[in-house]
Amino acid sequence: MNLRYIISLIFLLTIGNVFAQSSLIVVTSIKPIHSIASSLMSGIDQPELLLKSNASAHTFHLKPSQIRMMSDAHLVITVDKNFEIGLKKALKNINSDSLMFVSDIDNLKIFSSRDSIFEEHEEHGHSNLDFHLWLSQENALLIANSIANRLIQLDPFNELTYNTNLQQFNSKMDKLNIDLHNQLKSIKSKRVAVIDDTLQYFEKEQMLKRPVIVTPYHGARLSVKRTLEAKRMIKELNISCLVYGVDNSPNQVRALSEGLALKASKIDILGNEFLPGPDLYFNTMNQISSQIRSCLK
Repeated sequence: MNLRYIISLIFLLTIGNVFAQSSLIVVTSIKPIHSIASSLMSGIDQPELLLKSNASAHTFHLKPSQIRMMSDAHLVITVDKNFEIGLKKALKNINSDSLMFVSDIDNLKIFSSRDSIFEEHEEHGHSNLDFHLWLSQENALLIANSIANRLIQLDPFNELTYNTNLQQFNSKMDKLNIDLHNQLKSIKSKRVAVIDDTLQYFEKEQMLKRPVIVTPYHGARLSVKRTLEAKRMIKELNISCLVYGVDNSPNQVRALSEGLALKASKIDILGNEFLPGPDLYFNTMNQISSQIRSCLK
């Protein structure tokens, strides 16, 4: 009897350890969200990242291996079905219990897209919501908390580690808040021009002036009319800084800058130049702040 009991106990403990140590497969779409998930999974495992190149977050396409990886995942985290549009088809085949849209998190700030320099709102078939929501630190804290809760549900064995990592993430966010405030306090009264309105969350949280927005949505054509009107407003408002993204062409920047005393600064809100991992989110936010300040000096 005792021998049977001991053998049964060893068997149960072995099965329990195998289950506890089994790898939790978490897949994320873009680098900032991957960075937050990496912070929370530190010491346990690493989440997978879909968008590793400099391709657009809106239109990137998946390889067959990535589609299989998503199908096998315990958790797939994306911003919104109307943000990573290239994932729409693949997401339809993911079990809803394994799918997490960041935009569905309770109490998250989600702003509407803003009009460009033209008063009328142009119909363009794009979402009327701005999903660059990770650029709000307040949102990032909610995202981290929500991801941690999902991870604990899936992997209760490591609950203590997830909670400890969440506390460390929150502490780093407190420091980031202080750093950004100190970097930007001297330029809060100055205004920039932006080709695409991607910095709304960052701008509002840091209480920067509303920029002159040249195009009404990502990928919009920079027409001659829009270029001339933007240059007129830039000159009239005495703006010295033009902010553009990685998807904007040198020709667009040149057309807007030509003939004006205008410094142009490329800002990458996805942090593509940084290695994926826990530090990327903080490096990206600090770099955005540093580039805006440098551009306005």
